[in-house]
Amino acid sequence: MSDDGFLAAELSRLQARNTIYDLIVTIAAGVDRYDPDLLRSAIWSDAEIDMGGAQTITGETFAAALKRPETPAAGRMHIIGNHRIRLSGDRAESESYVMSCQELAAGDGAETRVRAGRYLDRFERRDGTWKLSARLFIDEWSRLDPVAGRPALGRYAGAPAPDDLAYQTLGLNRGTPA
Repeated sequence: MSDDGFLAAELSRLQARNTIYDLIVTIAAGVDRYDPDLLRSAIWSDAEIDMGGAQTITGETFAAALKRPETPAAGRMHIIGNHRIRLSGDRAESESYVMSCQELAAGDGAETRVRAGRYLDRFERRDGTWKLSARLFIDEWSRLDPVAGRPALGRYAGAPAPDDLAYQTLGLNRGTPA
């Protein structure tokens, strides 16, 4: 293979890896911001999503189920790390470590749920577009901690889409991956 051919193939591989990573964090942002359009931009409608619950659902069912609550919880976030990708043509597999934090109502107070696990994902490129085609969530550990107090937040607090400042300050549009 010529140097130009090698460089073109390496650039294509790096672009695919970067796109896949962007899709993983876009899905996390879509869930955290209650943005079903953002999820649809990153997940094929026929994707198989198995988060360890009673049943596997489709990507469209997953996106459609994400509704902005009347009173959003005080905090919700996913942190992605230890990320590996294996590419094979128009398919890819990845493993990503994830930790999610969310405040939940508990009796007269609140609890923070921390959940850690791994996403075992498959991606497909269809007509030149990469999206998630399957996700299996592996639970590693989780816990609930009572909220004993809340320090004051800074001037800018996270909010559901489209009210979160990321949509204005970073030029993010709903339904468009980063």
